[in-house]
Amino acid sequence: MGSTDQPDLDLVVDIGNSRVKLALFRGTRVLRFTRVERLGPLVLRDFLGADRPLHIAVASVGAPVAPLLPLLHPHAPVVELTGGSPAPVPNAYASPGTLGVDRLANAAALHHLFPHRPALAIDLGTCITYDLVLPGSGFVGGAISPGPRMRGQAMHRYSARLPLVEDPGRPALVGADTQGGLASGIHHGVRFELSGMIGELRQQHPDLAVVLTGGAAPGYAAALKSGIFADPLLTLRGLHVLLAHHRLHPRGPGTGGPATDAGAGER
Repeated sequence: MGSTDQPDLDLVVDIGNSRVKLALFRGTRVLRFTRVERLGPLVLRDFLGADRPLHIAVASVGAPVAPLLPLLHPHAPVVELTGGSPAPVPNAYASPGTLGVDRLANAAALHHLFPHRPALAIDLGTCITYDLVLPGSGFVGGAISPGPRMRGQAMHRYSARLPLVEDPGRPALVGADTQGGLASGIHHGVRFELSGMIGELRQQHPDLAVVLTGGAAPGYAAALKSGIFADPLLTLRGLHVLLAHHRLHPRGPGTGGPATDAGAGER
């Protein structure tokens, strides 16, 4: 790209349970995206190239953000986002202190994409999270269940002889052997769960928009065959929405406490 200071560029860093995701935004458009196991100086330099973001938003669902601040801060001012950060979507969640930043980001993305419709985000990660946003009420809550990989690990760990199925793929409904049976139970169990949850909520909210996110989103969206959107970058888009809201209201209206302007070495 070969550009220098561009006021409309933002970097979003999402620290997950197993991977770190980076997205470079110009306005609301994702210019580049990558997923890495570990974020280091060379990875960041290669990802940014000659581009210089105006701000960097960093969020984590588990690992502390502090060790990454000295790496990020030389490139731009850093804003640390949490589940208690101000958001443009009203938050009716009863325990905001326990809310994961990924769920708040998904709710913010839904509010941005479907401002006048009920909408459901389903995040197929380590856990499957369901987050419901309603017009006038905002983020009202959702559900959490084990993700596909966790289901395979649990059956392997808590049984004497069942093998580990890391990736079930898209197996036949009836498995011809133990491996196939486990793969079927994982994949189709998740599929039926998704279908049931979506069906129940669409009875309550007939105009419900549904967006699946996470790496497995496209496959499950295709399997459901019911007009489901798949956007693997939904959480990153939501984090960018939170960053934009922070820029407009750095200490102002929103839910929970303020986002943190994280200086080098600060927490």
